[in-house]
Amino acid sequence: MLENEINQYHINYNHGILLLFILFYGSIFANNSTSISSTIDLTNIIEDKVPVTINLNNIEARSLVYRFPKVIQGTYAISDFGRFVENLQAFDIKGNKLPILRVDINSWKIKHAKRLSKITYLINDTYDLDKKTYNNIPQFPAGTNIDPENYVLNLHGFIGYFEELNDKKHTLNIKAPSHFSYTTGLELENYKTNNDNTKHYTFTAPRYFDLIDNPVLFGRLDIEEFTINDVKIVLSVYSPNKIYNAKEMKDVVFKMLKSQLTYLKNFKTTSRYDIQIYFADGKEIKPNDYGALEHHSSTVMVLPESMKKDELFYHFKNLVAHEFFHIVTPLNIHSEHIHNFNYNSPNFSKHLWLYEGVTEYFSKLFQIDQNLITEKEFYNEVFNKLKTSKNYNDSLSFTLMSEHILQKEYHKNYANVYQKGALIAMCLDILLREESNGNKGLLSLMKVLSLKYGKNTPFIDNNLIDEISLITYPSIDNFFKKHVIGETPINYQDFFRKLGLNLTDTSLTAVKNPSPKQEKLKSSWLNLNTFAFDNVNVIPMDRDTILKDHRVIVSNGKIISVEPNTNKSIYNIQKTIDGTGKYLIPGLSEMHYHWRNGKETPEDDFKLLIANGVTTVRNMAEEPNQKQKQTEIRHKVKTGEYLGPNYYTTGSYLKFEHLKTKELILNEIKKHTQNGYDFLKLADNLPKVLYLFLLEEANKNNIQVIGHAQRKLPLEFSLRMKSIEHLEEFIYIFNGEENFTYLNDNINELNSIAQEIKNSGIYVTPTLVVFEKIPQYLDDNMFENMKKSHLVKYLSQKERDKYLTDKNNSRTNFKDLVIDGITAKDLFQRYITWMRKFTKILNDNDVKLLTGSDTFGMAIVGFSIHREMEILQELGMKPFDILNASTVNASRYLDSYPVDGSITEGKNANLVLLDKNPFADIKNTQSINGVMLHGKWFDRNELDKMLVEVENAFK
Repeated sequence: MLENEINQYHINYNHGILLLFILFYGSIFANNSTSISSTIDLTNIIEDKVPVTINLNNIEARSLVYRFPKVIQGTYAISDFGRFVENLQAFDIKGNKLPILRVDINSWKIKHAKRLSKITYLINDTYDLDKKTYNNIPQFPAGTNIDPENYVLNLHGFIGYFEELNDKKHTLNIKAPSHFSYTTGLELENYKTNNDNTKHYTFTAPRYFDLIDNPVLFGRLDIEEFTINDVKIVLSVYSPNKIYNAKEMKDVVFKMLKSQLTYLKNFKTTSRYDIQIYFADGKEIKPNDYGALEHHSSTVMVLPESMKKDELFYHFKNLVAHEFFHIVTPLNIHSEHIHNFNYNSPNFSKHLWLYEGVTEYFSKLFQIDQNLITEKEFYNEVFNKLKTSKNYNDSLSFTLMSEHILQKEYHKNYANVYQKGALIAMCLDILLREESNGNKGLLSLMKVLSLKYGKNTPFIDNNLIDEISLITYPSIDNFFKKHVIGETPINYQDFFRKLGLNLTDTSLTAVKNPSPKQEKLKSSWLNLNTFAFDNVNVIPMDRDTILKDHRVIVSNGKIISVEPNTNKSIYNIQKTIDGTGKYLIPGLSEMHYHWRNGKETPEDDFKLLIANGVTTVRNMAEEPNQKQKQTEIRHKVKTGEYLGPNYYTTGSYLKFEHLKTKELILNEIKKHTQNGYDFLKLADNLPKVLYLFLLEEANKNNIQVIGHAQRKLPLEFSLRMKSIEHLEEFIYIFNGEENFTYLNDNINELNSIAQEIKNSGIYVTPTLVVFEKIPQYLDDNMFENMKKSHLVKYLSQKERDKYLTDKNNSRTNFKDLVIDGITAKDLFQRYITWMRKFTKILNDNDVKLLTGSDTFGMAIVGFSIHREMEILQELGMKPFDILNASTVNASRYLDSYPVDGSITEGKNANLVLLDKNPFADIKNTQSINGVMLHGKWFDRNELDKMLVEVENAFK
């Protein structure tokens, strides 16, 4: 049974002046044994009209008035459902007619009511009414349909009421063809199958309100039932041409409904919710007001069957989002005007800002809270409401408009309840969060009110605002008096300024450098994935220090606070990560990466990188055989289609053959500019004239040239690039390419060279690890041990064949090579020794080093960067300097240091949590407890799962 007790989608209602009359005279009309039973016969349609019978007994009044609603909850419009009643007659128990007087369009006075046994009449439906004949045709979601294949039983259109008997139990009987399906939230008491191939259903409702608050959809329906967080969702669809079905409609809203219930958390909702959808094909029935009508725990929707699916699904999701939140208000929070609604002469509540404004606001806010839309998309929604609200009277008192909503001058502003009403709710939310230091918001207030009232206890309409002001803050009281009760338009920029937002004539956007206070309030408002690393030792990398026992707050992917753990500033924390005894460092960088596994996407490599704490990658070549352009990969990472590190890339690996004329150089410059590569990588020597021409043209087009050195030119020419890749390049610069055995061991001279390199401002990526592998490939014992490494499982079969067999290029090219009496193995080992020495000299002279490992062969993606850092430590570099190369230097090089590279306020949350102190031993960067990438947290279990996924992919 559906638990509904309050009200519907668009309205506020009142029982009004009859209350006193009933208190004094109610006993005249009925005794405790009075019962009311209604029967709707869908098997005996007469000229497109449905026969209805009302049975009742034990009436003690001399006369009764039977009415149909003039107004129903949620429509805020006069519908006069009595217009659609024909041939209403009253009978006594013997079948004799009783005299009837039609009082008005919706009311019939029945004399001799003590003898009354039943009332009969025919009901015409509203869906196929001619607009030329009828004025004020009821809104379609509130209307009725009678069709051989479908019956939309909005029961207020079929069953009337006796004002004196509204609180009596109602029994509803429906006779329908046996092949029909139905959905409703009414309690099914019993049903039976008749001999004439029909079924008889009996439903009950505790009072008239509950009867008409639960519409019934009958016919050839498609139905899906599913449960989310203990709430049974029943979704039924009538699509005359079978264009839409219940399963696809369920798929559209399942995630959203789940997110809504998660958003409401412990808020008391409902045990069942019905979504009933009638698709109009636009032939005989042509609605002019598609949409939805809410009930306390259900909604009726009328949608166009001919609309394109993508467009319809978009509107459907928005409708459901709004309708479902009516379980907050008015279901749990409503005034006496709604609880005791007078369908003939209603008093309207003053609080449309609550029933429709708050509902509409929550229907947008929850979507960013639950990560269904982006921050930018949410701002666009708010801006559109601001823009649309200007089409209405901005100086109109909202409470006055609500109270007199049926009057023409107020009703023309009704649609503003979904615009300015939502903005009023937004401003209240912002004020509440500001006053409570981010601890409470509008949803918190709704919870408090629902606990006090709930679905069975209404509030007093005139007292609500004073009550809210009393339990909140003076600023809330002032806002209500000035902008809701009063006629002063809201200066929205005053509210956006608190959040670090800027409102212009064309957009609502975040300012570039919000203050911590603004960022904190905005994070609380939008629930922007706020994490707290508690009791953690922070290695900020903006200086050589460890901040012991600190707290780092991350919200919406940004670091918003780094503070001593004792401070405990108040934030709306969604997840706390215990950092006790652990160390937090900025994410590492792999500055010389190659996607080389032969797969169609780099996602397996990305998993290896993330699992190893690498949050920034510079790809060093776009290979012609790869199925995706590197810029496409970069885009997919930025948009979230690929889960990957911050991604930068060069274009093609350019050799002399690609650049041997000025024309070819200009073509490459144009290609790089058009494709938007981050760098142009030079991989070969060029004649001086062409090299200088390349640098000049690249500079004109803001393209940074990086890569291998110009070995045949003096050092100074190579230092004109942005960076030099591989420490071995300096051997070739010093020796040319003829003398392979000479290595400059003059320390004074090397220090002088290092100063020249430092003064140029160039960056150097040593890539020592990949060179270290060459002698190992050439040593048979070491090569056999390589094949047994636990890291082999992260190589594709193609790579294993290429690197771990005698096909290995190092073995085929150098295995038996002797140069000037020195074996290649020994020569490469000497090279490594010298490269280590010169790397240390460069670091001692403050040359800007980067960490990269040139991921080929057994330089396994992700893991190899840790070996690179181990080598840097082995040659004598301090752990701080090594981490600095991988964090601060990398972000400086990539021009991202304003937002990355250190753990300081305002930086992007790309972080690695370590179990051990990396300053004690750089190997401790491998003790990864978890990684935060783009503000998303991956604990050790999730990282291990990534590794297993790669292993399985390469089996």
